[in-house]
Amino acid sequence: MSEPEEGREAAEDPEADDAETDDAETDDGREERGSPGETRNGEGMPAPASTVKASLLWGVIGGLSFLVLIQGYELLTDQGVALAVKFGVAALVAVLAGVSTYTLQERLQAENESA
Repeated sequence: MSEPEEGREAAEDPEADDAETDDAETDDGREERGSPGETRNGEGMPAPASTVKASLLWGVIGGLSFLVLIQGYELLTDQGVALAVKFGVAALVAVLAGVSTYTLQERLQAENESA
């Protein structure tokens, strides 16, 4: 007979349910669920989607910045650069910028972010 009573007590205790879940509660009392793969400690687990998205965007910015620089070089000099070389190096710059942003994100905190 003690088993049903224990089950009822666990169902009536909302704090016991919160301890088992990874949900966060917002200031206005709503529960906010994290995205799949998001972790709170960041150790050995997949990165949040926002970190991956930010790294990809920095990669795009790096690649496009290289293309702007090479265009300026071509405008200032009479030398041309082959189209395949432009886009090949831009892709390499984009990959390096994205990977370095992803790997160094935790080491380099922005001034407006708390550590």
